[in-house]
Amino acid sequence: MAETLRHYGPAAIACVLLAFRLVKGWRGPPDPARGTVWLVLLGLSLSLTLLTPAVYAFVGSVSGTPNLARLLAHGSMLVVAWSARTFLWHLSHPVAVARPRTRLHLAALAVTFAAMCVLFALADTPVDDVRFAGRYAATPWVLEYWLVYIAYLTPSFASVVVLGWQYARMSNGPLLRVGLRLVATGAFLAIGYLAHKALAFAAARYGFPYPPSGHVLPDGILPLAAHLLVLAGATLPTWGRLLIAPAWLAWLRDYRAYQALRPLWRALYAADPRIALTPAAPVLLDLVAVRDLRFRLYRRVIEIRDGRLALMPYLDPDVAAAARAWAAGTGATGQALDAAVEAASLHAALRARAAGTAAAREHAPDIPGGVDLDSDTAFLRDVARTFRELRARTRSDANVRQVAPPRTGARK
Repeated sequence: MAETLRHYGPAAIACVLLAFRLVKGWRGPPDPARGTVWLVLLGLSLSLTLLTPAVYAFVGSVSGTPNLARLLAHGSMLVVAWSARTFLWHLSHPVAVARPRTRLHLAALAVTFAAMCVLFALADTPVDDVRFAGRYAATPWVLEYWLVYIAYLTPSFASVVVLGWQYARMSNGPLLRVGLRLVATGAFLAIGYLAHKALAFAAARYGFPYPPSGHVLPDGILPLAAHLLVLAGATLPTWGRLLIAPAWLAWLRDYRAYQALRPLWRALYAADPRIALTPAAPVLLDLVAVRDLRFRLYRRVIEIRDGRLALMPYLDPDVAAAARAWAAGTGATGQALDAAVEAASLHAALRARAAGTAAAREHAPDIPGGVDLDSDTAFLRDVARTFRELRARTRSDANVRQVAPPRTGARK
């Protein structure tokens, strides 16, 4: 099963991504850079599909030329290398500058493939075998064929590595930035694989020690990882939008805020249940609340504000002043300072209400916070965070007092 997935998995993924790109991405005016992305996907899909055992055998049987699928797959990879390099050139240069370079390298591609065809014809490989390297590594002209192949691919992939990381740092789009880095990493792994195969062919030809073909890491994992990274990076700007769709981001942000406010809301609800529109749900049910989340968050913010109003007789201005002086001494400013003061005031007011002790003097009616739901939610999240820390510290101090031994007077 693992071997089947290794042979057919990348080809299936490449074809699916190519189809997805065809359905979703064929929009807008003609763009040379975008056109090269199509060629990258098409070349990878063809190369990986041709190297699957079933298609490999089919091509050899229909054409009558053993191992022709490998030559065609390698030709497709030449197109992938040229396309990836061309894409990066079009990112950083005007069309008038990039086009002559791409034509020059296209001519180099044609010369390379012609030389590969000649060497392929010279090599004596009469058996159609998808495990080509294991059978023909020591055969004359196979090493030469591979050296011509990597002579084109290696500088192209090296350029993709360097330019990909360089342009990723310059890109403002997060999807393009990540995609370029994935492609560059895949190209780097591909260079390692190409060098490994060259050494393996040379070792078989000249008899020096080197790990044989079929070794799991260089022959299995390296090409698989390289293919998957390039496929993911080349298509990330298309399918990645589904992962960062604004609706999902908004829902996730609201859910995190809703849960972050729960400890503060529960404390206020326990002091005065009348603040809630509906009775409090069990904690587990509250954690899995996913429907009408925006409304639930709105209600939670309103109910926290109502809980604060219910605590007005217990809000001590002296506590607020002391909390402000302490928080300012820690370097807190702006919203962080106001949130620390609000958390300390609410914490002290809840304890005063539980003890039945109203504030000695009336608290000023100022209510810090935001001007709309989002900004007020952000403020209350800061309040809730500090409030949770204060409660934890209070409980810890209480536990210490409970376990501490009673003090006794000195014996005379």
